[in-house]
Amino acid sequence: MASAKSKAVALLARREHSQSELRAKLLQRGYEPTEVEQAIEWATSHQFQSDERFKLSLFRRRAPTFGDRAIAAELGQHGLGDLKSIEQDDLEAQSLSSEEDRAYDWIKRRQLSSLESVLNGDSGVDQAQALVLKSKVYRGLAARGFEFGNIERAWRRILAEFKSNA
Repeated sequence: MASAKSKAVALLARREHSQSELRAKLLQRGYEPTEVEQAIEWATSHQFQSDERFKLSLFRRRAPTFGDRAIAAELGQHGLGDLKSIEQDDLEAQSLSSEEDRAYDWIKRRQLSSLESVLNGDSGVDQAQALVLKSKVYRGLAARGFEFGNIERAWRRILAEFKSNA
């Protein structure tokens, strides 16, 4: 059986892992707890493992489809705190957009054809269909952890865009 260090490096070569996740995987594979702790300490000291890098990686993977609440909950499962602990400089350097912008992009990506048929119909806007679509969008984004205020602002931006193009 390969050493815990080599297995840790192999796991980290595939993707970033938090310390707790890496610990759990190594223990699950039958390595001794002392060997696991030494391997994690070694990987961290040699910059193979970083909880800060893991946070940014997780945020980048989840941001296009999940809101800040859902991402913060997932970080909490890894014992890494919340999004506020991610350096703002890192977020700006990565040019990651705000939650409102991500909600706006999600609406356009997932509901564009429905939006066009409801808001640009030949007979004008069908209010009943518009309300059904609005509730569908709000439910979808809320279930993905987006804040209500950001959903509302993104929805208003979509409506304003369609009205200006009409």
